[in-house]
Amino acid sequence: MSLRKIKIGIFVGLFSLVDMASSIAATPDLFLFGQGLSFCASDNMQDCSKEKKESGFSDNSKQPAIYSITDDALTRLSEFPWTEQPELKLQTIALLKVLKPKLDGKKLNERLFVRLLRRENLTYLNEPLKGRDIWSNLFEFEKRNLFDLLEQKQSLSSGKRLITAVDIKATENQSSLLAYNAFYKAAVKIAGKKRKPRIAFITGNDRDPYKRVDYLKALFEDLGFEATWLPVDAAMQTALAAKQYDLTACDSLEEFQIKKLASYRRKILYPDLFKQQLASCKKKNEIVDNLKKSDALFIADGSALLSFHSFYTPTGEKSDVLLKLEEMLQNKQIILGLEGDSIHALSNRSTIFSGDGLQVMLTPSTVMSSGNEACSLGLDCISLEAERNLGYLNKSILNVFPWGVFDTQISSLARQPRLIKTALETDNRFAFGLDKLTSIAITSDKTENGDIVEFTVLGKGGFWVFDTSKIALTDSLKQELITDEFTSYYLTHQDKMTLRNKAITVDFASWKYTNNTNTQSPTVTSSQPFARYNFYKLNKMLCNTGALEAKGSGDIQGLEYTLLLKKDASSTSRKGLITLDNKNLSTCSFASISSQIKILN
Repeated sequence: MSLRKIKIGIFVGLFSLVDMASSIAATPDLFLFGQGLSFCASDNMQDCSKEKKESGFSDNSKQPAIYSITDDALTRLSEFPWTEQPELKLQTIALLKVLKPKLDGKKLNERLFVRLLRRENLTYLNEPLKGRDIWSNLFEFEKRNLFDLLEQKQSLSSGKRLITAVDIKATENQSSLLAYNAFYKAAVKIAGKKRKPRIAFITGNDRDPYKRVDYLKALFEDLGFEATWLPVDAAMQTALAAKQYDLTACDSLEEFQIKKLASYRRKILYPDLFKQQLASCKKKNEIVDNLKKSDALFIADGSALLSFHSFYTPTGEKSDVLLKLEEMLQNKQIILGLEGDSIHALSNRSTIFSGDGLQVMLTPSTVMSSGNEACSLGLDCISLEAERNLGYLNKSILNVFPWGVFDTQISSLARQPRLIKTALETDNRFAFGLDKLTSIAITSDKTENGDIVEFTVLGKGGFWVFDTSKIALTDSLKQELITDEFTSYYLTHQDKMTLRNKAITVDFASWKYTNNTNTQSPTVTSSQPFARYNFYKLNKMLCNTGALEAKGSGDIQGLEYTLLLKKDASSTSRKGLITLDNKNLSTCSFASISSQIKILN
């Protein structure tokens, strides 16, 4: 069904969809969807209502992935190169053989499977081993490969594959409903009133390019779109490039999936989607032709490096799909939506792919000129993205956002340091960060007086903006690292921001009110200011209390550091209370907070 038909009552506690829609009257070019903006689905019922969780979906709907230890699975684990640790491979197989008779053919979800695996003990080559030690010694990509080889196909007795079902009406995630409703309305304006808006979607930035195809197709069709999957990914690009000199190259698609995506058995688990992608590979220009017909393109969550290999040829040239997309965006013929870590592909002169915590400020960055320099094999791409040091490409993948650097999960993963450092090293004044459960609609316009870019925020989380124009890095990493201040902005539900001629103006939602200033100075004392949500919490304390200053302190690698937040005459903040998902949400937005990190010997 169309989301337009959902009764207004589903948005209890919101001002109204009319108020939300009026805040983005001009048609946005770009929509960004943070992590967690999902819907009630048969293979992920986290966002389903209580009633739906009790009643469930039909037996003909796909359930969460299931795993089983079969003789065939053990054979696959022995034959496939799913790990680079030969001894650990043998230990893992031995562990599974011990666990197999205890499971007695049962099919388990991932969480239960891991729990039982970790609890198991065995004797291997006359030495006692613990399952939890074997599991912890596997790298994340090896665990993913292991599950690929253990996953069981979900099908009817006829052999037909089960399909993921979506129930928008049973979804209890209003941040998702608002975000995708705004996206749909913008696509309607592109399409006109005489037909449904057409959306193309890409899932190939993930190592499993098929996993979310059913979900997204069902979601977009229920929203009111005519939806088409574009089977673009690193394996497909490799096959298309090879087809120029070998007409049978598409027949090697399964092999390319293993090499370029580090993904096993997709042909077995999703035979219809594999067949569809193979047919598309063998046809001339089918993907570009489908893109041409579209009013919107949605690029699903995935790896930054796999994103590069999805949109560029193995020799580094822009693919036909990327060239057509850039042309359509330039001509205002299509709107673009990006989800999760695929948003990294937007950044100006940079694409962040790794980095964790404040330590990125103390170690040299890993800088690559392109995704081809970074990695060729999917295994290497995934391993590189797991590094804790800051890593980025010094180029944009999509080249459609020239106004700064973008990152995601800023508050939850404390990614402020890596975002700010990337902006500094790539000569970007502005750094933009999107929280979970938050969406941004971006409208841009070129005028004689320069670009005008408007951002509208929706959802439970928030949107960070850092102005780094005052920051200077010292030559020595052991001295004070940041000697000057940077300016922070944090926008929440229904706030708007305009960037014009390198100047930011903020328009807070009308239902938010001004704080009273006091002399309190809240201080983080229980944990590090850059541990997970603590940077966000310290800023929110400053915002909520109306204090003029907040300070946090901690240590890293034996060095003490401080985080100092200050308000001045230019600082503004607004508080508010709104209901989302039948719960009161306390928001606090602010602009022009002076922030400074000092790392000293």
